[in-house]
Amino acid sequence: MSAPGTDVARCQFTLDELRGFGLGQRQQHAARMHRAGVRLVSGADSGINSGKPHGVLPAAVAQLAEGGVPADAALATATSLAADACGLADRKGRVRRGFDADLLLVGGDPFTDLAALSRPVGVLAAGLWTSTDPRSAPE
Repeated sequence: MSAPGTDVARCQFTLDELRGFGLGQRQQHAARMHRAGVRLVSGADSGINSGKPHGVLPAAVAQLAEGGVPADAALATATSLAADACGLADRKGRVRRGFDADLLLVGGDPFTDLAALSRPVGVLAAGLWTSTDPRSAPE
């Protein structure tokens, strides 16, 4: 915990207060925490029920950016920072020699258009290419 009056202290709310936040308030709160140096990790509880189907993580990342977190930092919450939080930073979360070859190929530049994360073209999983369109596989 930080001392009262610090940036992190201004980010603290009770669980009951957070439950009352609307989406915009949660987005702004996340941006304040980011600016205060709090490490954020994206999560979406995907697949737990019909209201949270698989594939909603891109929306969670985009919502961080909509609240004021820079796009590159929002992307890191679902890649390098998430791998680190899960204890996998030695082999996942980055494009680096010796790391697992798990990549999402999207239709666009997610650094300028986070909606591109919702337009997957293919996946390289454990070094094996899978694609929604076989013509798009690299040669």
